Amino acid sequence: MNLVDRARIEYAVQRYGFWLDLRGVRTARRRELRAELRSNLTDAAADIGLTPALFGIGSPKQLAYAAQPGDPARPRWQHGFMAGTAVFTLLVWGLLATSLTILQTIEAAGVSHEVEVQTFPWFGTTFTAQHSPGTIDAGIQGPWLLLVLPLVAFVLVSQPWRLLRSKGPAPAAAADRT
Repeated sequence: MNLVDRARIEYAVQRYGFWLDLRGVRTARRRELRAELRSNLTDAAADIGLTPALFGIGSPKQLAYAAQPGDPARPRWQHGFMAGTAVFTLLVWGLLATSLTILQTIEAAGVSHEVEVQTFPWFGTTFTAQHSPGTIDAGIQGPWLLLVLPLVAFVLVSQPWRLLRSKGPAPAAAADRT
């Protein structure tokens, strides 16, 4: 098996592992399932070729959903990380757009002294800018929203309080009741 085939197998296995993680499969079980898929793909590639073997497993997402049901007691760390990253990215782009708008307004107005601006959606954030011929100085003070809102999104989406859920009675305790 050449290097390209090994890379194709590993790519399929990593996509499968990603969907297993999003499904809520615990790390040890996810490792076992990935190793099983890797060995099955290697064996199938030797028998029928890699391309038919990869087509044979179908979508890694559907394979992950069929492999094991989700665990309702496990927090969704991956979902929370993606949500926090998305919120952070949107906030940075919003701050950048607001800063550029403020700079263009100051430049168009011809103001030459330092200006401090506090705009509506950016509570507690002060934009400072100064325009002089040939230079523009700008700064942002106190963008606490960049830290708080992504953290709130992470916590709300990942739901760490799921760890507090009881898993139900142990099998031995259930057997003692009967």
